[in-house]
Amino acid sequence: MNNIGQQASRMLRFAGIHSFELPIGGEVIYPAFDSQAVVLGLSGRGTLASVEEIRAFGEGTAYFLGPGSSLRLFAGDEPLIGRLICFEAYEYSDEQDLQRMDSFIVGARHSRHFKQLAALAESLLQWQEEGTAQFYVAQAELYKLMSLLIEEPSMPQENETTAAAIARVSRFMDQHPELELTRQELARLAGFSPGYFTRMFQQYTGQTPTAYLMDLRMGRAKQMLLSGSGVKETASRLGFEDEFYFSRRFKLKTGSSPAAFVQSRRRSIASISDPLSGSLLALHILPKAAAFYPHHELYRRMIRLHSYEYGEGPIWEKNLEMLQTAAPGLIFCTDTLPAEAKDQLKQIADTVAIPWLSADWREHLRMIAEVMEQSAEAGQWLAEYDHKAAEAGRQLRNSIGGATINILRVTDTEYRIYGRRNAGAVIYNDFGLQATHQLDQIQVFQPVAREELPSYDADILLIMVDSTQQAARQWKELQTSRKWNQLTAVRYSRVHVIGTEKLFEYSAWSHDRAVSYLGKVLSNQKSR
Repeated sequence: MNNIGQQASRMLRFAGIHSFELPIGGEVIYPAFDSQAVVLGLSGRGTLASVEEIRAFGEGTAYFLGPGSSLRLFAGDEPLIGRLICFEAYEYSDEQDLQRMDSFIVGARHSRHFKQLAALAESLLQWQEEGTAQFYVAQAELYKLMSLLIEEPSMPQENETTAAAIARVSRFMDQHPELELTRQELARLAGFSPGYFTRMFQQYTGQTPTAYLMDLRMGRAKQMLLSGSGVKETASRLGFEDEFYFSRRFKLKTGSSPAAFVQSRRRSIASISDPLSGSLLALHILPKAAAFYPHHELYRRMIRLHSYEYGEGPIWEKNLEMLQTAAPGLIFCTDTLPAEAKDQLKQIADTVAIPWLSADWREHLRMIAEVMEQSAEAGQWLAEYDHKAAEAGRQLRNSIGGATINILRVTDTEYRIYGRRNAGAVIYNDFGLQATHQLDQIQVFQPVAREELPSYDADILLIMVDSTQQAARQWKELQTSRKWNQLTAVRYSRVHVIGTEKLFEYSAWSHDRAVSYLGKVLSNQKSR
């Protein structure tokens, strides 16, 4: 029997449809079901994990599963919306007996008929929700949907190097530390045998997969505990069986119980500088009082100072009052603070001024760690960060080739292009990406007029817009200008508005998060 005859001998029966709308970082678990199933991505991006594989999943992707398969869906950095359609498949045998099929189609397909598929899925959902008895209409919609999918070619995982496969798996582990995946599951995700995967993973990361995952989970646990999450909540969110099992593993790894760890990290110190506060967090130090940018979550049992380092005026006076109340034993500030303001701090507690412009963020971290007698911890943190950033940079350079990338900030009064420092530190220093201008000739940023933008015509643009009404107006006006719309990044839709909080803090804490965030944002870009 030829392929057309084989297709004609098959019969399908609609068995139900499920709708999912996952928020950023959300997940849904579908236990093993008896029927065949196909899950359709309607919008967003995320990850799909089945018995067979773990892969990217999003808008326009369809994934088929056979009976007995379970399914987990995770939303990435944007909401993930889709539909799961269950159906039964039957086929006539050579004896003309109608038999239920164990395997209909398995795996991923990317459809050219995305809008038609979405409409058919919505029609099936409507029939189900209304409870109408028009069974044949639902059947017809199911056959239309399947006919569109069957004609599409399968979508295998792309060929990749061993290093790229290990990097992909480690990124998945970074994003989902709550999943206690087995060595076999991780090896299947990489496409390797368990033995080869373990050897290669240790070669590229310096750790076994099990140790790497436990370090991730314990690192995330420390952050959650310091931010005020309870032991039970932390254990639950990180996928541990219960709080007692989590506490035992935590003590085995860190040498102290969760409660003792939090107590040991509450130090009688203060920081009036937002970036220096970020370095304290990277060292898992929770100060009595500190200034943080607004995007930081509120840390319990800590006085939050205003983000203000000018050393004068009503806001500064209020900060001094709060510092008096906190009564720290030590205060961190930068050397940009006026001498009179430093003297005011010294009247409250011993004060350490960290050099701002003459040292970079790595040196800031080391200096703070030395004062706090945590130099070894800072060295370990930097080694892990450098490995993570180097791998992300390698992946991006492979993805975008020789494409240039510029960082443009829109303020109330001007546009700014960045060099290697502050906003450019991760992009240019750690990722090794290229700009259109001489980076070393810019100390922090270079003001540019709108008429000068063609001189900074990069393949990719990262845009930071200040959170003021005037900056928003400036940005809106810029987008309507002729010079803007003639830029290469604009013409090829390679402009990313990322917000100032993603790159602007210039601290160890923020750069660690920027590596993951920018890796996702830029990974799908291509050079011209």
